[in-house]
Amino acid sequence: MRAAATMENNSELGIYSDDSLIRFPEGLIGFSDCKTFVLLESDEIAPFRRLQCAERKDIGFLVLDPTYVVKDFLALIPQRDWLSIGLEDPAARLAFVICIIGPTPVQSTGNLQAPLIINYANMTGRQVILSESELSSRQPLV
Repeated sequence: MRAAATMENNSELGIYSDDSLIRFPEGLIGFSDCKTFVLLESDEIAPFRRLQCAERKDIGFLVLDPTYVVKDFLALIPQRDWLSIGLEDPAARLAFVICIIGPTPVQSTGNLQAPLIINYANMTGRQVILSESELSSRQPLV
């Protein structure tokens, strides 16, 4: 996956190749100034990944592919949201949810109500609100 880098090899900001950067032109909810991120992978936190802000070292999020929690999650995202990031090929779509890890697995949650959607073909993303869904911003992961 082009969008992912390993944490071990890219621990300092500024060494990511331009094609590994994901751009969120609108920023993320509560972080409108953070517009460029890199997706970091590590066996130590799998299946989670870290979405690290390229502009600010102090901003990073633990994210998870929402299909680990809801199998048909991508179908819950309206087509208009995918089109808003220029998606033409459904194979180029990715989605992640920001997670909070609790003291126990049962207390760990993901924000399935406001997923991050990414067009892998152009490395553009957007955080969307699924207002027509019954999913929660604190959806249990197990």
